[in-house]
Amino acid sequence: MDDRSTQREFEDQFLRQLRARAVNLAGTKLPADEVVAEATNEGVDSTRAELSRLGVYDTDLFESLPGLSSLQLRFRKKMLGGLLNTTRVRLRARVLVDTAALVEGRAPAPMGREDVRLALARYEVLPRSQKPSAVVLASPTGFTEDARRLIEGTEPTLILIGGRADGGWDVNVPEKYRKSPWAKLFELETRDDRIRRLQYHLEQAGPELDARGISIESLGEKMGLGRLETEALVRRACRQDARLMTVAYDGRQILTRSPFADKGSTMSIWSRLKRLLGLKPSTAERIRELNAQRIQLENQRGDEDQRVDTLESQERDLLKQGAAAETRVEKQQLAGRLVRVRRDLKRVKAQQQLLTQQLNIISTQMHNLTMAEQGKRVDLPKAEDLTTAAAEAEQVVSELAANADLAASIEVAGETPMMNEEQDAILAEFEELAATPEADAAADTAATPAEREVPSEPDPAAATRRKADGESARPEMN
Repeated sequence: MDDRSTQREFEDQFLRQLRARAVNLAGTKLPADEVVAEATNEGVDSTRAELSRLGVYDTDLFESLPGLSSLQLRFRKKMLGGLLNTTRVRLRARVLVDTAALVEGRAPAPMGREDVRLALARYEVLPRSQKPSAVVLASPTGFTEDARRLIEGTEPTLILIGGRADGGWDVNVPEKYRKSPWAKLFELETRDDRIRRLQYHLEQAGPELDARGISIESLGEKMGLGRLETEALVRRACRQDARLMTVAYDGRQILTRSPFADKGSTMSIWSRLKRLLGLKPSTAERIRELNAQRIQLENQRGDEDQRVDTLESQERDLLKQGAAAETRVEKQQLAGRLVRVRRDLKRVKAQQQLLTQQLNIISTQMHNLTMAEQGKRVDLPKAEDLTTAAAEAEQVVSELAANADLAASIEVAGETPMMNEEQDAILAEFEELAATPEADAAADTAATPAEREVPSEPDPAAATRRKADGESARPEMN
């Protein structure tokens, strides 16, 4: 799908969801009894003006571009028992796109400060009764940092909504409206939509999720959500996918994925009971415990890797400084620091090697247990069953082949001798008809032009001469 189609789909989705959200909240969670949705023309006018500036007058191109649709939502309040309706809030919404980039085939860029100011200027020239109370501008490519700063202190109230690569929305609302009822109008994403976005990021980070895990903070940054919202989504995702699990490390929660699913809370209670009784845990429980240990060791080794990178960088800097030093005192000081750095580096590398060996042992044990458990979970037939089934199949195939040969040898035809003679006569007639045009064509070729010429009318004089020469006439009938 090209950029034009993608952005048109974004535009339709944004305006449709905003309208549906307004209708659902009106009369319940918004200080308005009803909402009236009306189409406006600022999107069409803006796109036409931009194409005119570019010198493009292609009607088909104009109709294929995004940014043509715009919407006005009038939130009305009933008065005097419904006899009168007064408009409390007038909201305008449209999508900003990089029209020049779409026409010239370039990659569209995020909308900047001047693009937002130009869009707002169109509402300043409207009559006082039609000026909006708030303006919602959306962009499939998002907004720059300078553009997002305009939401504070701008009249009318400005809300910027940018599209995300994972299908979410970046909503920028002025600080004074974050806790107002109107902020709910711009919560276009449902919890199910966020779960799907979470699954998208987990699929993108598949190897990292299985090996080292992903911290809740890092996952929240990728999704554009706070820590509490991300933790709630992770808990729900863990309930939906029993293979997902969280591991505590250094005050953080790490999300990872186990080879086998958790049996549920009853299994956890039974596991604790078995531990109290000194019974051996199941294979799935042992694998999950080993996976939790592996995640902790992986994160510890990641910390050690960062320390190694830091010390190695310090070692390289000290070597460069020592080579450039001019006095002996400087060189001695740098040499002392280099000795300390190398000793620390040696210790850290030894710790790193220890963690690597522990990870190898745990990963090998997890692999072996997983293979053994997976083999037990699939109920495969035994050798005796395989042999018996093969013999039965061979016997059935042999009988079927013999019956097929017998059927082919004793098949009775439905034709009679008379039918065969009639068919032979028809075939001979076909051959005779096929040969007749060839014989006619050969005769025409052998004849002279004079012979092939046929007089169009009889000659009376020639007939008279033939009678005078004694040509006998046909006898008359009595």
